[in-house]
Amino acid sequence: MLLIILSFSYFWTFGGDSLYNGKLEGTIVSRDSIFVGNKIEKLTKDSDGFISDLVEVEGELYYGISELGLLIRKNRAGILDTIVNTEGVLFSLGVFEGFIVAGLSPSGKLLFIKGKEVLDTITIDADNIYSIVQWKGELIIGTGPEGKVYKVTDDKKVKEFYTTEASSVTEIVPFQDKLFIGTSTPGLVYELYKDGKGRIYYDTGLEEVNGLGFCGDTLCVSGISIGNTVPEGEVKFLILNRELNVYKGTPIIVGVEQNDHFYAGESEDGQIGEFHYRGLLIVADLKESRITSLKDIEGDLYIGTGYPANIYRMSPDRRKEGTYTSTVFNGGIGVIWGNLFYTGEGDISFYLRSGKKKEVDSTWTEWRPSDKGIDTDDPFIQWKTVIKGKDSYLKEVRVSYRERNLPPEISEFIVLPATIGSGGSANGPTHREVLPPEERIRLLKMGFYIPEQAFRIPEGIRCIYWEANDPDGDYLLFDLYLKREGDPVFEKLAESVYENAYFLDTYPYPDGVYIVKLLAEDLPTQPSPLNDERTTRFIIDHSPPKIKDIRKEMIGDSIAISGVAMDELSSISVVLYNTTATKIKREVGWRSAIPVDGVFDEHQELFSFKVLKDFKYIAIRVVDRHNNSKVERLEL
Repeated sequence: MLLIILSFSYFWTFGGDSLYNGKLEGTIVSRDSIFVGNKIEKLTKDSDGFISDLVEVEGELYYGISELGLLIRKNRAGILDTIVNTEGVLFSLGVFEGFIVAGLSPSGKLLFIKGKEVLDTITIDADNIYSIVQWKGELIIGTGPEGKVYKVTDDKKVKEFYTTEASSVTEIVPFQDKLFIGTSTPGLVYELYKDGKGRIYYDTGLEEVNGLGFCGDTLCVSGISIGNTVPEGEVKFLILNRELNVYKGTPIIVGVEQNDHFYAGESEDGQIGEFHYRGLLIVADLKESRITSLKDIEGDLYIGTGYPANIYRMSPDRRKEGTYTSTVFNGGIGVIWGNLFYTGEGDISFYLRSGKKKEVDSTWTEWRPSDKGIDTDDPFIQWKTVIKGKDSYLKEVRVSYRERNLPPEISEFIVLPATIGSGGSANGPTHREVLPPEERIRLLKMGFYIPEQAFRIPEGIRCIYWEANDPDGDYLLFDLYLKREGDPVFEKLAESVYENAYFLDTYPYPDGVYIVKLLAEDLPTQPSPLNDERTTRFIIDHSPPKIKDIRKEMIGDSIAISGVAMDELSSISVVLYNTTATKIKREVGWRSAIPVDGVFDEHQELFSFKVLKDFKYIAIRVVDRHNNSKVERLEL
């Protein structure tokens, strides 16, 4: 299948090789068209096992069901007679001098049958009998595991006719006064004459030849190759000593020539192909998974299947109509379906069904006629066509659709704390410093959101940071708006930002609470753009906190000091003190005061600490949440 993007719409296209992926019933599929197929009639009822071989004589059908070991006759009245019932036997069948001849493997016996009676039995000096052909008044038998060919004369004398270099003789086909023999292990084709002389005619390179025939002067071969230990089916043509590899794919079990056409059946999907040097036609798609036998009987193609075992007859006559069903297509959640277009001629009609899951089950809709438009919100659809008349054909089907545009999602939007930046932005400061891991941990414990790749930036610059994505993978652009809390309207701060951060110089802005708005839009890649919007509050605070109500109290050898730290906009984050000794002549570094309520987290905080009475001066430093600080010197 081919997907084409055009003006933001797509086409699910069925044409060319993708036609082979659908399910046909009464139609024939080639690489370039679908048309009405041949009549196919089911002749038997389902059975276990598989059809190993079949023949028809004077309206009576004989067939072997291997694994069950049954040899059955179906007479003109449709009555079934069991001739042999030996579990595990594999049957090969032929016709000789008015007898039905059944070869049994692994016993090597030949049964000569009239009606439903076994009239004679002879034994071949071989374990397995794979092929039986009447040729020039004699019965030719292909065997294994020694790769020998035997002949049985009209007086039922058995003679060894030819020995191949292979393990088994799998196919025997008369052509132009010669016999052509296919083998397995290795897959060779021999040319034999009536006097028993022969030679290798074609080394196929296959592991097994299981189909052989001539279409004109072209030798057609089907078989199995072992590539990377996985069996593959192949069809090859030999035209004037030039080899053409016509097909390679699912394993092929059997092939046959009929009316100058070569057919082969595969073992996975129950399909039968008609092969040509330019490609193939799928002429049947049966419910049984394996095609195990193909026979040309008086112009009709008889088809044996396995699991279940059945027999079908395909005649040269065309049906009046046939159907073709596409594979299931997934347009995705929220898909917008368009129309169904097709290229073809004649009496063609279409039907559609849809569902919420890929597997077609009872939750799917029923088939409904479709003229053109597709009226469903379901993500999965399937189409079916009915073709009537021998001159009608369908070449291509296109279904238009568009993925429903999903809005972008802003997952994080925040103004990082003062002196902290992250993300990429064209207006970012050139001076950046590494943020030590312990500093990031400290800020996280203070309740700030700090991205992993955060860094230090100069004071006075605030980093507006966001994380956003689009479920459709669309390209996003961002607009930023800013206003002071209480103002009626936003003013545009930046537009068409394609990165994930914007750095705001706060010095032109007075102290206060501000609201910043982020608008994410998938405008560049969608005809109907969608957006997501988020706002967040932050504080611009240039003013330092204040210290007041300092009190001193002598307690033994210490002085207890307390006071109030306050800030109008920001909460207090820490109160520190430092001392200068008069007698000890040493400096002591900054130490943390104790918040009276246990935590520095409000706009006004009571604090206290003790120092030795021999200190003459102390310095008190208060820092707010936005890193503004105030230092006062106190004489003790």
